[in-house]
Parts: sequence; structure tokens; C-alpha cells
Amino acid sequence: MKPLMRNTVFNAILLCLAFGANAQQSTIVMPPRPAEALAPVAQLSGTTINSNGYYFSDKQIDEKDLKSKEVSKEISTPKGADIYIENANRSIVIKTWDQPKVKVTTTVYYEGDSKLTDEEWLERVNLSLKTLGSSVKIKSGTPGNGNGAFTLYSGQGYSYSTNGGVAIFNAGGQNIGTKSNMKRIVTVTVPAGSKLDIESKYADVQLPASIGDVNVDIQNGNLEAENINKLVLRSRYSNANIGDVKTAELEFSNGRFSAKNIDDLDIESKASTIEMAAAKKIVLRSTNDEYEIEEAGEVRGRKNYGNLRITKLNNSLEVDGANADVKIRNVGSGVSLIKLDNRYADVRIPLRAVKDYAVDFSGSYSSVYGNFEKVPVTTDSKDKEKATGSASGTPTANAPSLAAAEVAAVGGHTYVTSTRPGMVWGTQSNGPSHFTATVGSGKGLKVEMKCMNCTVDFK
Repeated sequence: MKPLMRNTVFNAILLCLAFGANAQQSTIVMPPRPAEALAPVAQLSGTTINSNGYYFSDKQIDEKDLKSKEVSKEISTPKGADIYIENANRSIVIKTWDQPKVKVTTTVYYEGDSKLTDEEWLERVNLSLKTLGSSVKIKSGTPGNGNGAFTLYSGQGYSYSTNGGVAIFNAGGQNIGTKSNMKRIVTVTVPAGSKLDIESKYADVQLPASIGDVNVDIQNGNLEAENINKLVLRSRYSNANIGDVKTAELEFSNGRFSAKNIDDLDIESKASTIEMAAAKKIVLRSTNDEYEIEEAGEVRGRKNYGNLRITKLNNSLEVDGANADVKIRNVGSGVSLIKLDNRYADVRIPLRAVKDYAVDFSGSYSSVYGNFEKVPVTTDSKDKEKATGSASGTPTANAPSLAAAEVAAVGGHTYVTSTRPGMVWGTQSNGPSHFTATVGSGKGLKVEMKCMNCTVDFK
């Protein structure tokens, strides 16, 4: 038995040693981070980035030592080609000419004497121009990681990004830092009448008048454009200032949009200010916006929260929503229909200059003012039975018999059941909750309005 036990123990020891050796061989030892990657981060302005793109050194750049050079590239353009521009962090300026070519131009800044060609410089600044089938594509980024930002390592194991300023190079074309007091601008020259598709982030875009249809997707920038035939714009946290537009389709949020004259506008907006001199036709879907329109022809859509102000209405207004104040300063002689379905709002539509119109209004808890006689709309017999008696915060035994969440008018007052059984509360309005009015023959302007908890001024 003893020899057998000794063999068993010996084999167990050998087995443990074998496992330990294998485990040691399979262990992966991570190499230490290079010393340069652990260096402290210096100030962003006038500093340099290492070859791995990890950190900025403390090299200071003297502007007196900098040289500048305008570099460019141009290619022939297929007739009728669409031009696509993808941009980050550089301002884009579009120009037109009468040549069938597309040209990109920018300025580079460097120290020393450089012998790099324009093509090599464009590669250094991450700006490309090429033809793809029947289209032209321009991609403009920022030197570094190619997406418009440098990545910095803090030395404590985390990273963050910065958009920096204009890239500074040495004579060999290596990026040695940035200068934040200079603007990065790319000029794109295209054939007159070209169709453009632009996607831009953190930069401004300028468009001339002599281009064709334009599709712009802009974020955190500003759009300046002259007259455009057709504009498709998606904007987030940006501002847009446009000239005359024949057709516009907009998705606009968290910014300011200004335009001169628009023939046909389809807009979905949120938390923005929308201004225009004139629009013949507007279809809107608005949430919490401020609309200022000097002159409007036909306006229809949905408006929730915010304001809709029209200096002069020429044709018609059809809008529904809630919590949206509507104010029209001048109702033109050609207006045929004003139709609103709103609540919790102030509405002002002056009809004093209109000689022939008819009003059909309904809305509980509302105050309506106008230079006309209100004719209450009769209710059916069932409603009349509910509306008999007098009540104001009294038990339902002495108040109108109302089902849950029902409304009744009693003696010029409006009543609604409370959430507590057996109680009814009422508020007073200055007239019936549903009435009609006629001025002149009543065959002219038609005003159809539903507005609960509203103050409406027709004077």
C-alpha cells in the first residue's frame, strides 16, 4: 500500500507542475503604454499632436513663422451630375462658373519651406474630390482622426475630443498643432445650375443664387442662401437665412429660419422661430414654435404651443392644435375661410373691415368678443333636460344632471362634472358656448371655430 500511495502523490505533484507550466505559457502580458502616451496634455491653442494622434505636446507656434498657400483641385463634371458634399468643421462656400468642372479650394498653413504638391496638401488636410459614376463627391474633414476632431488621451485612462482650429503643418506636411483664431474655409466652385446635396456638421454653409435644386442636412451651423428653385432642408440646432424660394420642404428644430418669399412651403418645426416676408401656400406641423409671417395666402396644418402671427391673410386659414395663440392683424378681402380647432389659447382675428361674413363658434369656458349678435345654437331635448336649474359648486341633487366629464350650459354659465362624485363646478363666459353670427348676407367669409378655454377677439 505504501508504494502505491507514494506513486499517487508523485503523479499528483507532476500533474500540478504541468498545469502551472501551461498556465504560465498562456498568460498574455500587455506591453506598457509608451511613455509619450502618458505625457501630460498641454493647452490646445498652438500645440502639437504626436504621430499616433494621442496627445498634444507643449510646442508653441509663432504666427510670424507661419506661411500660407492656397491649394486646389478640379475635375471634369458629367453633364447634369449631382454634386454631393460631406463636411465637418469647415465652412463651405459654394460658387458657380460657366465651366463643366468642379473645383475645391482651401488654404493651408505651415512652417518652413514646403515642396508638397496641391494633391499632397489636400490629402494632408483630409479634403477629397472625385467622380463616382454620374455624380461628384466631395468629402471635407479635419486632419487627425478624419471625422472633424482630434482625440486626446489625458494620461488617466480616458479620452475626449476637440474640434480645435486651423491645422498647422511643418514643411513635410506633418500636423504640428492648431491655431484657433483662424477660420477653416473650403470654396467649392460648380457649374451654374448644378444640383447639390450637402451634409454638414459644426460649420456654416453659403449658397449662391445661380444653383439648381438643393438638399441640405445641417447640424450646429448656419445656412446662408440666395434665391433657390427648390430647397429640401433638414436642420438641427442651426440657423438659416434664405432669399426667395419657389418650393421648400423643411424639417427644422431648435433654430431660427428666415426667408423672403416662398411660393410653396411644407414645414415640420419644433422649438424654433420661423420668419418670412410672404408665402403663397403653407402646410405646417409645429410644436412650440414662434411663427411670424408678414403676408400669407393659404395656411393649413397643426400647431401645438407657441404662436402663429400673420400680418395679412389673403386666402384661407385652417389650423388645429392646442395651446397655440393665433393672431391675424389684417384679414384681406379675398379670404374665404377661417377654420380653427384649438384650446387654451388667445385668438385675435379682426373682422371690423369685413362687411359680409358668418361665424359658427363652439367652445366651453371661452370668452368671445365681436361686433355682431350671438345667436345661441339650440340643443336637443335631452340636453335641455340636463341643463335645467342653477348650480355653482353644489351637490348634483340641485345641479344639472350630468354624466361623467359632460358639459352643460345653464343661465349663461358653463358646468362640468368634477372628478369627485356628487359635485359640479362652473365658470362664467360672456355668451353661449355654441353660437352663430351673421354680418351682411353671410355668404362671404366663413369662420368656423372650436376653441375651449379660449379668449377670442373678432373686433
